[in-house]
Formats: sequence, C-alpha cells, structure tokens
Amino acid sequence: MFFILIILNLEIENLLKSYHLNPNKVSICIYAINENRFIYTHNEKKRFVPASNLKLLLSSYLLENWHNDFAKYLRKFIKDKRYSKKRILYELNSRSNNKLANLLFHLIGKYYKRNPEKLIKEFLKERKVPIEGLKIVDGSGYSKKNLLTTNTLINLLIYFYFSPYQKDFLKSLAVSGKRGTLKRKLLNYQNQIFAKTGYLKNVRSLSGYYFKKNKKYVFSIIINEKIASPDYWQFLNNFFALL
Repeated sequence: MFFILIILNLEIENLLKSYHLNPNKVSICIYAINENRFIYTHNEKKRFVPASNLKLLLSSYLLENWHNDFAKYLRKFIKDKRYSKKRILYELNSRSNNKLANLLFHLIGKYYKRNPEKLIKEFLKERKVPIEGLKIVDGSGYSKKNLLTTNTLINLLIYFYFSPYQKDFLKSLAVSGKRGTLKRKLLNYQNQIFAKTGYLKNVRSLSGYYFKKNKKYVFSIIINEKIASPDYWQFLNNFFALL
C-alpha cells in the first residue's frame, strides 16, 4: 500500500507539471473513506482564495442550525415561497447563487446579533473542523479577501459524510453530468462526483466526494493561478483517473 501511495504522489506531481501549474499555487487533499485515511496532501494547511467553495461553510451552518423561527425570519426578506431549507441549500451548493449566499450570511448575523464569521467559526470548532487561517468576509466567496485551507474543507466534508445530515448534504451538491454547475462537466464520471465548484479570476476550486464503484473518496482542490477553462476541466478528468 505504501508503494501505491508513492506512485499516486508522483502521478499527481507529474499532472501538475504537465499543465504548467506552480505547485505553490495549488492545494490538494484526498481522503479515502474505505481506508479511513488521507492518501494525498499538498499545501493542505496553506491559505488559499477559495472562490465559491466558501459556500460550503455557510450551507453547512444553515443545514444544522435551521429551525422554524429562523425560517419565519427569513421569509421577511426572501419572499419566494420556493426557498425552503432544501431549496436554499440547493441554490447555494448546486447552483452557486452568489446573491442569496451574501444575503443569508448577512441575515444569520442579524438574526443572532453576532458577527456571522464568528458564528461559522464557532460552528466548525464545535465539530472539530480546523479553522487555522480561515477568513470569511462574505457568504458567496466572491471576495478575494476570503481565505481558507483545503484542510478545513476536507475535514468538514468528512464530518458530514459520517453525520446524520449526509443525505441532505449530498442532495445539495452539484453532480457530474446531472445537475447544477457540474451538469455539463466531468461527463466521464457521470453521477459519481458530488461537489461544489468555484471560479474567480485566477482561482479554481472543487471540493466534494468521488464515488467510484466500491471506492469512496473525499477531495478538495484549490488552484490560485491562471488556467484556461478547457485545460482546467481536462486536468480534473485526468486527476480523477488517477484515483
């Protein structure tokens, strides 16, 4: 098994080189659920701009802290009756609705009369998700002042996979070849990748789950340098082929 992990490390290093990606501008973390261990980490504790992967933090907080009084409060500001808990989570993680994310980030702070960043950080700490280097300035991830690590993201994803909220969380995510921002992406892995996408200028991110037959992986990838869209999606296709 040790030899296999060495090969995986070399293959991912070669993949980064083949796309001329600066290793210092890339963070990757992979956890094998079946093996109950991390099989690859690179810059996992270095802070990166996450783009819309930040929405995973907001949606996680809402998923576990949703209650009737809060729902009634939201209806004062969100008039669309379609915006139930399930729909809001879908809008955040599958469709990546920036406007809604920023509104919700503001509203949780207003409802609890607390700084929303502190609320989310406390939520993560209580679930033993590491928050070192975490900086949250909005709900959408649109600002490049947001900073986090793939270590934070992947530990959050691992937590939800083994939590009672697993099904609801998975239903909120985009799915390769099926729904949301991945509906027309990663078609070679149709219905196998459940993830949150992220995109800003010189920022690409993808974090979620890869269910490959009898193998299951949790992954988080953040790239903080320029890469053309076709090259990025081909990079991801090649990346998942290595697992």
